[in-house]
Amino acid sequence: MKTIFQFLCSTVCLLATGQALAGPPVEVTFKNLSAKTVTLQLTNANENSTYLIANPKPEQKVNAGQSIKFTVQRQVSPDVNGASLRYSDGTKTCAFGTSFVMMLPKWSKAANPSGGATCTAVNSGFGANYSWKAEFVMK
Repeated sequence: MKTIFQFLCSTVCLLATGQALAGPPVEVTFKNLSAKTVTLQLTNANENSTYLIANPKPEQKVNAGQSIKFTVQRQVSPDVNGASLRYSDGTKTCAFGTSFVMMLPKWSKAANPSGGATCTAVNSGFGANYSWKAEFVMK
């Protein structure tokens, strides 16, 4: 019985520690305002890790005029978080990113177009716990 109790206590402590190390969550909205369906492309480590920890997972395809939402919260440190996303219609591509670093504190955003795409990123909705919302728009 003592061993089971020790195991349960250890498990609770590990779970609590994991929660304490989590960075502030970011709620991401991606809007496809282009005329074509776009496809998710995971081309670097940041995009792959965003996809792996996103809840729910970003859609593989987003139809014209459609939007999706997901949340990302990294478990690495309470002082950082970020999300990266890239969609393409085969010709036009938008690579998006948003991040938070506690040191200042500072939120950043990026929208990098290629192939004639128009891409915008906006950060908003900052919470007392440093959580924020990011909106990525592709045209």
